[in-house]
Amino acid sequence: MKNKFIFIMGILIIILLGIMIYSVIEKETYNIDKGINPPRGNIDSDIIVIEFSDFQCPACKGAEPIIKEILEDYDVVFYYRNFPLPMHKDSFIAAEAAECANEQNRFWEYHDVLFENQDKLDKGNLKLYAQELGLNAEQFNDCLDSEKYKPEITKDIRDGKASNVRGTPTFFVNEKKVVGANEVLIRQIIEDI
Repeated sequence: MKNKFIFIMGILIIILLGIMIYSVIEKETYNIDKGINPPRGNIDSDIIVIEFSDFQCPACKGAEPIIKEILEDYDVVFYYRNFPLPMHKDSFIAAEAAECANEQNRFWEYHDVLFENQDKLDKGNLKLYAQELGLNAEQFNDCLDSEKYKPEITKDIRDGKASNVRGTPTFFVNEKKVVGANEVLIRQIIEDI
């Protein structure tokens, strides 16, 4: 009797885990704009991965090694979209700063610096990081001070909300939504394509 109970509980746990995993991948597909940031990976790939992310989100920082592994293991193209969350006071200006770095073709280097310094993303530090990366400081500072990319960040947020992005990171793999940095699910979708 005890063994039968354990067996039934084991089956129920497996079923529940399956339901949880399956529910993280939505059945609905989304046509997501790639945004203005340069891609990583093979731009000719048929597999497109788009991430909505926040530079102050700890889970987004935790997703970075996963993204790098996926880029190494698969023929994909990866795009980054900004989705600064209101709870992170400096994430919006950090997103603007990343776009200003993009003007000087240094988006990815600046992106990496922002994730390395998540707790220091105030305006002064954002300008310092640009200087340390050798960006044209005057051009960068003018860009950041003018809030030139505020409309673009707002568009990213609007696009994310239109695609039911509720938190970060949220991935779209060939228009299939994956909530969170679930490497297993992202790989599963890629391998099923």
